[in-house]
Amino acid sequence: MKELMLSLMDKQDRLTMENIELKLRLVECEKLSAINQGLQEEIKEIKKQNDVLKATCQDYENSLRSLQVKVKDGIVDWVEGGLGENKLKEL
Repeated sequence: MKELMLSLMDKQDRLTMENIELKLRLVECEKLSAINQGLQEEIKEIKKQNDVLKATCQDYENSLRSLQVKVKDGIVDWVEGGLGENKLKEL
């Protein structure tokens, strides 16, 4: 009977220690989960900002293309208007 009691007490001690370890792991997991949630929110915000920057970049690229066409058309008009090669080189 004494051996059975000692065995049960030993098992209880092991289970108590295991329970404590599991609780500590749970606390760590909850901390990591909170960090993960924060990082996911930051990633979402960065993606929003990235989308805005992409749209702005696209607008700038479109404006640049439009200006390039206008400059090219203006040069063609100048050449056809009699400015000639020498005057274009000065510009």
